[in-house]
Amino acid sequence: MLSFTLKRIAQLIPVFIGATLLVYFLVFATPGDPITALSGGKPMTPATEAALRAQYNLDQPFWIQYGLYLKNLVTFDLGTSFSGQPVADLLARAFPVTARLAILALLIEGVFGIIFGVIAGMRKGKLFDSTILVASLIVIAVPTFVLGFVLQFVIGVKLGWAKPTVSGAATWGELVLPAMVLGLVSLAYVIRLTRTSIIENKSADYVRTATAKGLSRNRVVRVHILRNSLIPVVTFLGADLGSLMGGAIVTEGIFNVPGVGNLLYKAILKGETPTVVAVVGVLVIVFVVANLIVDMLYALLDPRIRYA
Repeated sequence: MLSFTLKRIAQLIPVFIGATLLVYFLVFATPGDPITALSGGKPMTPATEAALRAQYNLDQPFWIQYGLYLKNLVTFDLGTSFSGQPVADLLARAFPVTARLAILALLIEGVFGIIFGVIAGMRKGKLFDSTILVASLIVIAVPTFVLGFVLQFVIGVKLGWAKPTVSGAATWGELVLPAMVLGLVSLAYVIRLTRTSIIENKSADYVRTATAKGLSRNRVVRVHILRNSLIPVVTFLGADLGSLMGGAIVTEGIFNVPGVGNLLYKAILKGETPTVVAVVGVLVIVFVVANLIVDMLYALLDPRIRYA
């Protein structure tokens, strides 16, 4: 297990370099001048413009800019934003907020998705199963920003069960409603994936054998059917953690959440390459770590899986 973990960590280096290089190039090739965005469209003297370009290495070719970025990264220097703030400080404030939001969304889709999926799978063709399938299909079909505005208006404004917007503190309680919006689409997929897996496994030979031995229905479902059915679900949840953090831009915009999504959106508009690349780099690390955890969970769910 240790050698497997070290191998996966070693894979992080080329993945990180490849992802940051691609993003750096895309931001570099994006039309528009970052200096113009920095000045707010106001004219500036040639000397001031030249000084700003030199300060942010914008007067250098692409490969030199990226090389300087990697050189600074070795010393854990993520660069400086156009507002003069270190990118590391911006991430330190935004990342915990988005992490809390993503964890809440993952818990909502994981817990409720598995529960509803198991019930629907065990009651295939009945009213609950049909209702869940229709409801999940509707959730998948409706765009996230529509769900966000509807739940914000109904739950936050009309019913008053939650704050319609998030304060600067972004407490766990304030993030419950945005987490519901963020996790709803994934919740629908988890329900359908769990249901399908349950239906496939409940007719397997080992389930019939366990039932023939006289095991109770609850034990057959909990130990034999559910345990094997969770492998594809865990795979989806592990990959979805990174997607939740990267895809929080719309949700954070609707609820005014001061997280990574908001930071990334503003950085893209201003053409702040160091900030954009730093955020993407953090998301790459989250993806790799999440998949590493998923791989280790396989051994717990299926004892037949062993890593050399």
